[in-house]
Amino acid sequence: MTSDLRPDPVVDPAWTPDELATVRADLMGHLATLQAELALADSDMIVVAAASAGGTGNDDGDLAGYRAELAQEGVLAANTFAILEQVQHVVARLDDGLYGQCEGCDGTVGRARLEAFPRATRCRDCASQAA
Repeated sequence: MTSDLRPDPVVDPAWTPDELATVRADLMGHLATLQAELALADSDMIVVAAASAGGTGNDDGDLAGYRAELAQEGVLAANTFAILEQVQHVVARLDDGLYGQCEGCDGTVGRARLEAFPRATRCRDCASQAA
């Protein structure tokens, strides 16, 4: 098995400019999707908050349901925002010519890892040590 630190040029050939452009385009598309999801989550939370503030006809069960829904929406929005930040970070690394370079050891992030998870910024070994 080839180590992420010393890529086999047959298994892990260098990324071509066209391949990097495709990766960047895919990441930018993912970024747009995440931004749309955050906007939707914001509007959903506003609707739920407004419904819970209505007061009239809301019993304790209704209010508890609204609070639970707001909490769930908040967690989903926070997760989406974290992924959005990851994508922005990877796009910046790509623009700086660092795509595929491990942030932990400066070695190479395996091509197969990047193809499966384009947001990866650490090689397999560094990622497993960070976990």
